[in-house]
Amino acid sequence: MANKNNLSGCLYILNKNGLKWYVDQYAIRTSLHHVLPEKDKPIYPFVPGKIGVYTRLFDYCNYRRLPLTKFLIDVLLFHEVHLSQMNPLGLAKVYHFELACRGLGSDPNLSMIRAF
Repeated sequence: MANKNNLSGCLYILNKNGLKWYVDQYAIRTSLHHVLPEKDKPIYPFVPGKIGVYTRLFDYCNYRRLPLTKFLIDVLLFHEVHLSQMNPLGLAKVYHFELACRGLGSDPNLSMIRAF
């Protein structure tokens, strides 16, 4: 039985037209190589090298042009959380930290953000 604690039972209901709508609506870059999971296959466990994202995340958080940077991926991997588990304000803080570091001419790293 699928529930929030058991994603292995959740199957997608989005078709190619629905995916195209989300890509257009939320300005998802084509360089991210978005794909639908195979029909009747759960999104979890995630395919290696891919980040599974549920469309409800975009609806709920109203994400627009979500930049998936290497630094954000490093933060998510270090804390062992999924993008959908991030609070929108927490995600904004990670992005703000990264932009501030880059604005000061340095590369953001995990040691620096963990100090905050």
